[in-house]
Amino acid sequence: MYNMVHNLGRKEGSVMKTLQEQPAPTPKVDERGYMTEPSTWTPDVAETLAKEQSLGKLTDDQWKVIVHMRQYYLEFGIVPPVRKLSRETSFSLRQMKKMFPNGLAEGVCKIAGLPRDAIKPSFLYP
Repeated sequence: MYNMVHNLGRKEGSVMKTLQEQPAPTPKVDERGYMTEPSTWTPDVAETLAKEQSLGKLTDDQWKVIVHMRQYYLEFGIVPPVRKLSRETSFSLRQMKKMFPNGLAEGVCKIAGLPRDAIKPSFLYP
């Protein structure tokens, strides 16, 4: 899981420092808490945003959802529909709500560093 998460923070042609070497990140967010510069997202930023939501250290299951959400966004420029997210991560909506009590839009999308406009109303994000 570590390598998969670490690769998401890597820009092409650059090498990312290890988590231990990076200073505590301070992500730039808008008035609603969504990152304004998604390209500056790193796993450390995700951990910082999770702590702001009182989630503590992210679990492997939470990382699975975050990584999938971020990969989908990087490929398509939007978040995946809820049913697709559920099917591809093998977590029910109920399980994801337990993992992210603030919901998918207010929880996962913010932690994954996605901008608010990546969430389409038709995707039924709670």
